[in-house]
Amino acid sequence: MTRLYSLHILLSLLLLILFSLTGYHLFQIKEYLLTGLSVLGIFTCIAFIFWRIHSVNRKLGYFFNALKNKDYTIRFIENEGSSSERFLYKMLNQTKTIIQNTQLEIQQNEKYYELILSNIHTGIITLNSKGFIVQSNPFALKLLNLEILTHLNQLRKVSTQLLTTIQEIRSGETRRVSYTNERGTIQLLINANEIKLKGENYILLVINDIENELDEKEIDSWIRLIRILSHEIMNSIAPITSLSDTLYNMHKTSSSLTPEEQEQRKQNTLNGLQVISETGKSLMSFVESYRKFTRIPEPVKESVDFNEFIHRMVILCSTEPNFNRITIDIRIHPHSLKIYADPNLFGQVVLNLMKNAIQAMQGQPQGNLSILATTDPLTNRVQVKISDNGPGIPAEIINEIFVPFFTTKNEGSGIGLSIARQIMRAHNGNIKVSSVPHQETTFTLSF
Repeated sequence: MTRLYSLHILLSLLLLILFSLTGYHLFQIKEYLLTGLSVLGIFTCIAFIFWRIHSVNRKLGYFFNALKNKDYTIRFIENEGSSSERFLYKMLNQTKTIIQNTQLEIQQNEKYYELILSNIHTGIITLNSKGFIVQSNPFALKLLNLEILTHLNQLRKVSTQLLTTIQEIRSGETRRVSYTNERGTIQLLINANEIKLKGENYILLVINDIENELDEKEIDSWIRLIRILSHEIMNSIAPITSLSDTLYNMHKTSSSLTPEEQEQRKQNTLNGLQVISETGKSLMSFVESYRKFTRIPEPVKESVDFNEFIHRMVILCSTEPNFNRITIDIRIHPHSLKIYADPNLFGQVVLNLMKNAIQAMQGQPQGNLSILATTDPLTNRVQVKISDNGPGIPAEIINEIFVPFFTTKNEGSGIGLSIARQIMRAHNGNIKVSSVPHQETTFTLSF
């Protein structure tokens, strides 16, 4: 408080002491009238002190109550009252301005962070210990196919497995969850971290769509494909260009040659043309493989009896060298299962997977090929699993097998699985693989 305000309080206290001593003395000498006046002076000093303190407290209380309610319209007139009051009003106005600017800055930062959360392609959900959702960004609602999310239990209508995963996840953990709805199979990667705000613990969930990550990997696959195409084409064109230049320069000279030299030149020309022809044919075969990969026809779908279809595929596989040493287990649920697909294109996928499985089990003492076909009564989607107990696919290359022209076979083109993926996508489906080396490899077709 200012010097003048302190001086007022000090003078009031001195007068209070003076009236008290005077009143006591007058009371001793029995001057009761003057004693009464001294007592009146005492009460006046006390009232004045309380009035001064209450006046300041009332203004401070009014000021802080306005700040509590975020009412920044409050303003004290700085050119009225005593110098101490003017100083107090000035300090309160400055304090209000500082708090108001700080609040505005906080609001701007909140809007900035909300804008970031609204535009990132990652789901963000914050929930408290009771399962209430404190915050969720639009992408999280989009991933979960919800319009509003206020409590964790609302996830039950999305997927009980998803709800269970989030209930059981611990801070620092990352879990993968997969479930099926009307949009198909959804695969999410969920990371949880615990944060503490205002003395309360919250769980921050970061949710990513694995399918999008797989799409990014596919872009990388296409980049590698372009490199493969460039490498193969350049390796084919380089010798053709070199041999053509050599033959051109050899025949360009008009100097006379002996019969032996002419015969030698003829032989060199024939050898060069043969190399050019073989290299050209190899390049044409490579380009034809690429053309097949990029020109998948539009499926002509029809209702197909899967039982008859799969037995026809088995007959087509019977020409494989070790077919008779393979046990084939076919399970179809329901037995009268019908699929809506292009029998030729889908047959190409199934036949390729079955042949690959039979070839992988070559030399296996007890090879087993399992084919399981089921339908989901809720989504009406068909799932076909083709499994074998061959050597499996090493973990370091399992993500490469769908890359066009990638192959581990000496005589393979490397486009079979790539075309299979293209065909399944044309059927609004997908193809996935899982493998445990030397135990089981399973390709799953869903559409």
